[in-house]
Amino acid sequence: MSFEMMETGCKAIDERIGGFRRGAIILVLGPPMGGKRSICRNFITRGLRLGEGCIVSCTNTTAEQEHQEFKRILGSDADKFLNEGRLAYIDLFSAAIGAPLEEKQYIKRIPSASDLTSYNVALRELLSSMRRRELEVRLLFDSVSTLLLYNPFQTVSRFLHVLFGKLRAMRVTGLFLLEEEAHERSVVATVMGMCNGVLRVKSEDGKRLIKYESETARIDWIACD
Repeated sequence: MSFEMMETGCKAIDERIGGFRRGAIILVLGPPMGGKRSICRNFITRGLRLGEGCIVSCTNTTAEQEHQEFKRILGSDADKFLNEGRLAYIDLFSAAIGAPLEEKQYIKRIPSASDLTSYNVALRELLSSMRRRELEVRLLFDSVSTLLLYNPFQTVSRFLHVLFGKLRAMRVTGLFLLEEEAHERSVVATVMGMCNGVLRVKSEDGKRLIKYESETARIDWIACD
Protein backbone atom coordinates (compact mmCIF):
# COMPACT_ATOMS: atom_id res chain seq x y z
CA MET A 1 0.00 0.00 0.00
CA SER A 2 1.35 3.42 -0.95
CA PHE A 3 0.77 6.58 1.07
CA GLU A 4 0.78 10.20 0.04
CA MET A 5 3.69 12.02 1.66
CA MET A 6 3.66 15.71 2.52
CA GLU A 7 6.38 18.28 3.07
CA THR A 8 6.93 19.26 6.70
CA GLY A 9 9.01 22.41 6.42
CA CYS A 10 11.93 20.58 8.07
CA LYS A 11 14.57 19.86 5.43
CA ALA A 12 16.02 16.87 7.29
CA ILE A 13 12.65 15.11 7.44
CA ASP A 14 11.59 15.96 3.91
CA GLU A 15 14.86 14.88 2.32
CA ARG A 16 15.45 11.73 4.35
CA ILE A 17 11.99 10.15 4.49
CA GLY A 18 9.91 12.28 2.13
CA GLY A 19 8.00 14.09 4.87
CA PHE A 20 5.05 12.87 6.94
CA ARG A 21 2.33 10.57 5.67
CA ARG A 22 -0.87 12.42 4.85
CA GLY A 23 -3.37 11.84 7.67
CA ALA A 24 -0.75 10.82 10.24
CA ILE A 25 -0.91 11.89 13.88
CA ILE A 26 2.51 12.95 15.15
CA LEU A 27 3.38 13.42 18.81
CA VAL A 28 6.00 16.15 19.31
CA LEU A 29 8.13 15.77 22.45
CA GLY A 30 10.95 17.82 23.89
CA PRO A 31 12.14 19.95 26.78
CA PRO A 32 10.96 23.55 27.33
CA MET A 33 12.66 26.03 24.99
CA GLY A 34 13.93 23.14 22.89
CA GLY A 35 12.43 24.33 19.61
CA LYS A 36 9.23 22.27 19.41
CA ARG A 37 6.98 25.22 18.61
CA SER A 38 9.32 26.60 15.99
CA ILE A 39 9.31 23.33 14.06
CA CYS A 40 5.54 23.02 14.41
CA ARG A 41 4.96 26.55 13.15
CA ASN A 42 7.20 25.79 10.17
CA PHE A 43 4.98 22.77 9.50
CA ILE A 44 1.94 25.06 9.39
CA THR A 45 3.59 27.78 7.30
CA ARG A 46 4.78 25.20 4.79
CA GLY A 47 1.23 23.95 4.41
CA LEU A 48 -0.10 27.46 3.89
CA ARG A 49 2.49 28.13 1.21
CA LEU A 50 1.47 24.90 -0.53
CA GLY A 51 -2.15 26.03 -0.66
CA GLU A 52 -3.46 23.89 2.19
CA GLY A 53 -5.79 24.77 5.04
CA CYS A 54 -4.30 24.96 8.54
CA ILE A 55 -5.92 24.99 11.98
CA VAL A 56 -3.95 26.03 15.07
CA SER A 57 -5.32 25.04 18.48
CA CYS A 58 -3.69 27.15 21.19
CA THR A 59 -3.91 26.47 24.92
CA ASN A 60 -0.99 28.61 26.09
CA THR A 61 -1.45 31.75 23.97
CA THR A 62 -4.40 33.66 22.61
CA ALA A 63 -5.23 33.41 18.93
CA GLU A 64 -3.99 36.96 18.46
CA GLN A 65 -0.67 36.20 20.14
CA GLU A 66 -0.23 33.10 18.02
CA HIS A 67 -1.13 35.01 14.88
CA GLN A 68 1.61 37.51 15.64
CA GLU A 69 4.11 34.63 15.57
CA PHE A 70 2.89 33.61 12.13
CA LYS A 71 3.06 37.22 10.95
CA ARG A 72 6.68 37.24 12.05
CA ILE A 73 7.31 34.25 9.76
CA LEU A 74 4.92 34.99 6.90
CA GLY A 75 4.64 38.76 6.99
CA SER A 76 1.42 40.20 5.59
CA ASP A 77 0.58 36.82 4.03
CA ALA A 78 -0.53 35.64 7.49
CA ASP A 79 -3.42 38.14 7.44
CA LYS A 80 -4.25 37.15 3.87
CA PHE A 81 -4.41 33.45 4.77
CA LEU A 82 -6.61 34.24 7.80
CA ASN A 83 -9.00 36.38 5.75
CA GLU A 84 -9.17 33.67 3.09
CA GLY A 85 -10.06 31.07 5.69
CA ARG A 86 -7.01 28.94 4.99
CA LEU A 87 -5.59 29.76 8.44
CA ALA A 88 -7.85 29.40 11.46
CA TYR A 89 -7.48 29.30 15.23
CA ILE A 90 -9.21 27.54 18.08
CA ASP A 91 -8.40 29.56 21.19
CA LEU A 92 -8.63 27.68 24.51
CA PHE A 93 -6.56 30.27 26.40
CA SER A 94 -8.39 33.59 26.28
CA ALA A 95 -11.06 32.47 28.75
CA ALA A 96 -8.42 31.32 31.23
CA ILE A 97 -6.94 34.82 31.46
CA GLY A 98 -10.26 36.65 31.35
CA ALA A 99 -9.78 38.07 27.86
CA PRO A 100 -12.86 38.90 25.76
CA LEU A 101 -14.32 35.88 24.00
CA GLU A 102 -15.29 37.72 20.83
CA GLU A 103 -15.38 35.29 17.95
CA LYS A 104 -14.31 36.15 14.44
CA GLN A 105 -15.03 34.16 11.33
CA TYR A 106 -11.89 32.06 11.55
CA ILE A 107 -11.16 32.37 15.28
CA LYS A 108 -13.15 30.12 17.58
CA ARG A 109 -13.01 30.74 21.35
CA ILE A 110 -13.53 27.88 23.78
CA PRO A 111 -14.94 28.79 27.24
CA SER A 112 -12.53 26.49 29.06
CA ALA A 113 -9.79 23.96 28.41
CA SER A 114 -12.06 21.45 30.11
CA ASP A 115 -14.88 22.09 27.62
CA LEU A 116 -13.79 19.48 25.12
CA THR A 117 -17.26 19.24 23.61
CA SER A 118 -17.07 22.88 22.53
CA TYR A 119 -13.65 22.20 21.06
CA ASN A 120 -15.05 19.36 18.96
CA VAL A 121 -17.87 21.58 17.70
CA ALA A 122 -15.47 24.38 16.74
CA LEU A 123 -13.10 21.97 15.01
CA ARG A 124 -15.93 20.35 13.08
CA GLU A 125 -17.10 23.74 11.79
CA LEU A 126 -13.62 24.75 10.62
CA LEU A 127 -12.91 21.38 9.03
CA SER A 128 -16.24 21.43 7.21
CA SER A 129 -15.49 24.90 5.86
CA MET A 130 -12.08 23.84 4.57
CA ARG A 131 -13.20 20.52 3.16
CA ARG A 132 -16.06 22.17 1.25
CA ARG A 133 -13.31 24.02 -0.57
CA GLU A 134 -11.48 20.71 -1.15
CA LEU A 135 -8.45 21.81 0.88
CA GLU A 136 -5.99 19.37 2.37
CA VAL A 137 -5.77 20.24 6.06
CA ARG A 138 -3.04 20.40 8.72
CA LEU A 139 -3.67 20.75 12.43
CA LEU A 140 -1.38 21.93 15.23
CA PHE A 141 -2.43 21.34 18.85
CA ASP A 142 -0.32 23.16 21.45
CA SER A 143 -0.50 21.42 23.83
CA VAL A 144 -1.81 18.15 25.26
CA SER A 145 0.04 18.96 28.48
CA THR A 146 -2.26 21.91 29.11
CA LEU A 147 -5.33 19.71 28.64
CA LEU A 148 -3.93 17.43 31.33
CA LEU A 149 -3.78 20.37 33.76
CA TYR A 150 -7.53 20.87 33.48
CA ASN A 151 -8.85 17.35 32.88
CA PRO A 152 -8.35 13.84 34.30
CA PHE A 153 -6.07 11.71 32.17
CA GLN A 154 -8.84 9.25 31.30
CA THR A 155 -10.94 12.12 29.95
CA VAL A 156 -8.06 13.40 27.81
CA SER A 157 -7.23 9.89 26.64
CA ARG A 158 -10.79 9.25 25.44
CA PHE A 159 -10.92 12.68 23.81
CA LEU A 160 -7.68 12.08 21.90
CA HIS A 161 -8.67 8.56 20.86
CA VAL A 162 -11.85 9.81 19.20
CA LEU A 163 -10.21 12.96 17.81
CA PHE A 164 -7.33 11.05 16.25
CA GLY A 165 -9.76 8.68 14.58
CA LYS A 166 -11.73 11.55 13.07
CA LEU A 167 -8.61 13.31 11.82
CA ARG A 168 -7.26 10.14 10.18
CA ALA A 169 -10.61 9.49 8.49
CA MET A 170 -10.50 13.02 7.02
CA ARG A 171 -6.79 12.78 6.08
CA VAL A 172 -5.94 15.66 8.40
CA THR A 173 -2.30 15.55 9.43
CA GLY A 174 -1.90 16.58 13.07
CA LEU A 175 1.00 17.61 15.27
CA PHE A 176 0.31 17.35 19.01
CA LEU A 177 2.81 18.78 21.50
CA LEU A 178 3.48 17.16 24.87
CA GLU A 179 5.93 18.14 27.60
CA GLU A 180 7.35 14.67 28.20
CA GLU A 181 9.12 15.40 31.48
CA ALA A 182 5.97 16.88 33.04
CA HIS A 183 4.07 13.58 33.01
CA GLU A 184 4.37 10.03 34.25
CA ARG A 185 5.83 7.52 31.82
CA SER A 186 2.53 5.67 31.60
CA VAL A 187 0.76 8.84 30.46
CA VAL A 188 3.34 9.55 27.76
CA ALA A 189 3.33 5.91 26.65
CA THR A 190 -0.46 5.86 26.34
CA VAL A 191 -0.57 8.99 24.18
CA MET A 192 2.40 7.79 22.16
CA GLY A 193 0.63 4.51 21.47
CA MET A 194 -2.28 6.34 19.85
CA CYS A 195 -0.04 8.22 17.39
CA ASN A 196 1.52 7.24 14.07
CA GLY A 197 4.90 8.78 14.80
CA VAL A 198 6.96 10.51 17.46
CA LEU A 199 9.09 13.58 16.74
CA ARG A 200 11.58 14.53 19.45
CA VAL A 201 13.12 17.98 19.44
CA LYS A 202 15.97 19.45 21.46
CA SER A 203 18.55 22.25 21.31
CA GLU A 204 22.23 21.48 21.69
CA ASP A 205 25.21 23.80 21.16
CA GLY A 206 22.96 26.35 19.53
CA LYS A 207 21.54 23.84 17.05
CA ARG A 208 18.03 22.41 16.86
CA LEU A 209 18.11 18.63 16.66
CA ILE A 210 15.30 16.22 15.79
CA LYS A 211 14.73 12.49 16.06
CA TYR A 212 11.79 10.79 14.37
CA GLU A 213 10.32 7.31 14.74
CA SER A 214 7.32 5.64 13.16
CA GLU A 215 6.38 2.15 12.05
CA THR A 216 7.82 2.79 8.59
CA ALA A 217 10.62 5.35 9.08
CA ARG A 218 13.34 6.39 11.47
CA ILE A 219 15.72 9.34 11.72
CA ASP A 220 18.36 9.44 14.44
CA TRP A 221 19.36 12.75 15.98
CA ILE A 222 20.14 15.22 13.21
CA ALA A 223 20.13 19.01 12.80
CA CYS A 224 16.89 20.45 11.45
CA ASP A 225 17.16 23.84 9.75
